[in-house]
This record gives sequence, structure tokens and C-alpha cells, in this order.
Amino acid sequence: MSFSRLYAECLAAPLPWMAWAALSVGLAVSGPFGSYQNFALPERLLFWSALVAITLVLGLALRVWFASVGIPELKRGAGLAIVVAGTLTLPIWWLMQIAFGPVGPSAFEVAPALFCAALGLSAFRIGNRPQPCEDGMPRLLQRMEPDQRGDLMSITVRDHYVDVVTSSGLVSLLLRFSDAMDETEGVPGAQVHRSHWVAWSAVAGVEREPGKLFLVLKDGSRIPVSRAHRAKLEERGLA
Repeated sequence: MSFSRLYAECLAAPLPWMAWAALSVGLAVSGPFGSYQNFALPERLLFWSALVAITLVLGLALRVWFASVGIPELKRGAGLAIVVAGTLTLPIWWLMQIAFGPVGPSAFEVAPALFCAALGLSAFRIGNRPQPCEDGMPRLLQRMEPDQRGDLMSITVRDHYVDVVTSSGLVSLLLRFSDAMDETEGVPGAQVHRSHWVAWSAVAGVEREPGKLFLVLKDGSRIPVSRAHRAKLEERGLA
């Protein structure tokens, strides 16, 4: 997983920055885990801003990695919160021990705090997604103008955008790749490369080159298939 992908899918969005600002100020003012007694307000603001930033970046990196290996159920809700708490408790506890010394919190106090923070952010993020239309249209198509909508064919990452190809043409959206894939519900398809998702109905054939495999879509475009995702084609009899 590259930093550019982490930036494009998470750090370029407003929610992580809003969460960082709100949590940093809230923790600095409230002074949990003994920081109120041991540090002045400017010191608490500096400490919690840095610690929240480290925690958010590590958590977002985990979320992007889960998406890249095809584990969507861990990207939201209690699943991600459990993994974030289990993965980040020890490093965050270690940093707090350095800052607070013997009066610092125990790992058993840090773990539930991380779990609740991750669960709250996941719930807020999911709650702010567009909801499905009554006619069952995928949420991704709702982001487009009516004349741009059509049969969903493919999604490709490009810098901080995703290029969404439908039977009506191509539309570029400022959206995380993982979110775009989540919003294809109702359209059978799969991620076939770290930067590509395809709808099975859009596949016209398969082309092979030495050491490489491509899906040929009905519009004539070719989508590379990485080795990690070739099993999905084999399940459908395409490889």
C-alpha cells in the first residue's frame, strides 16, 4: 500500500481532518488519563494533537489495507473498531507511557478508548453516505447527473479521483476507491486489481500476454488483473 493511495482514499477527504481537530481540542480541554493534572493547556493541545494524528493515520492505513486485500466487512462498524483497538493499543500505550511516565494509563484503559473512537467514526462515516434509491439504483450512480447514468461497467483510480465508466460514458468523481466499490451494491462485480473494479456484465472476454492477464470490456477497454485477484476469474470460468 503506497502513501499516495492512503492520501487519495482517506487523507484528502474532510472527515479525517474534522475528526482530528475535534478530538484534539476535546481531549486537550478534558485532559483524560491524568494529562489535565500534569500538563498546561498548550502542552495538552500539542500532545493530543500529535497522538490523535498518529492514531488516525495508522487507523486509516489499516482501513485502506483491508480494502486492498478484499475484506470489506472489516472496513466499518465493530469489525474495524476491534481490529484498530487490537492493533494500535500497544503502540499508543507505549507513547503514553513515554509522555506520562508511571502515572500513565494501562493498556486495559487505552484499548476501550480506541475501540469507542473507531466505532464512533465508523458510524458517523456510514451515516453520512448517500442512501439507496427506491428503484434500487446503486449509490455510486446517484452521484452523477441523470444523463450520465447508465449500466455500470468499471471503476478506476486516478490520482485523488475515481473514473467511473457506464454505458453512457465516463465520469470522474472525487471519491475514495473503497467507498466507490462499497456503493456498487446491486451490481455483480469485483475488484480485479488494486486500482480497478469491473462489473461482470461488462466483460466481453479475456486476453493473455506473457505473465499478464487482461479483461476486455464491451467498450473495448482492457483492465489488468493482478495475480492476487485471478481466483475470482477462475470461479467464473474466465481464467
